[in-house]
Amino acid sequence: MSALTDAEVLCAVAVQDDAEQVEDGVFYPDNTITTKDGAEWKELRLREPTVFHSLSAARVIGKKPSIESIYDSQIDLVCRLSGWPKMATGQLPTRILDKAVAYASAFEENARRKQDEEPECLESLILLFTPPIEAVNQSFSEMVLREPVVSERRKYKATESRGSFADFLQAEIDLVSAISGWPMAAVLKMPISKFAKGADYLTGFFMTGHQTGNPSQPI
Repeated sequence: MSALTDAEVLCAVAVQDDAEQVEDGVFYPDNTITTKDGAEWKELRLREPTVFHSLSAARVIGKKPSIESIYDSQIDLVCRLSGWPKMATGQLPTRILDKAVAYASAFEENARRKQDEEPECLESLILLFTPPIEAVNQSFSEMVLREPVVSERRKYKATESRGSFADFLQAEIDLVSAISGWPMAAVLKMPISKFAKGADYLTGFFMTGHQTGNPSQPI
């Protein structure tokens, strides 16, 4: 009996890897979903949300969050990212939707500053975009941010004080737009991970007491 070659044994491993490989952000229901218009839905393909997607989903929650409105917001986000109609999404196995929501939410969650993480408060922050963001007939490849001034912080607080999830996000959007000089349309097209990093940088200056040892509280 001849000895096995390296190529033969490695081929078996390669076949196994290919069979188990799953593309991130792509989900397949066990059965094809068919809607009333006869359309068939076999693949739920998601991508990173933009600020627009996140703001739209936040508005679904409304002024008084409830278990129902938060779940509706999650469904709305998945529909917008995948292009699936709500009628088709409503027929998804519930665990697939949960996985899809976790995938979409992770972009912002992983980019946000942790609650116990102290802001760096750098003199400036530069965010680069490849490919550039196209908006209002212009290309935006670089965003330069710096510490907010009192009047900018005051406007942020005025919007934030309205109290809803959408108001909080809108306050960040307005602040990023005002300080960067980017038009609102360009900010809304930002990947949510880049936006979260920029917004956290700006609001980090609102945290007091880090240098003096006093209790650190956002005000």
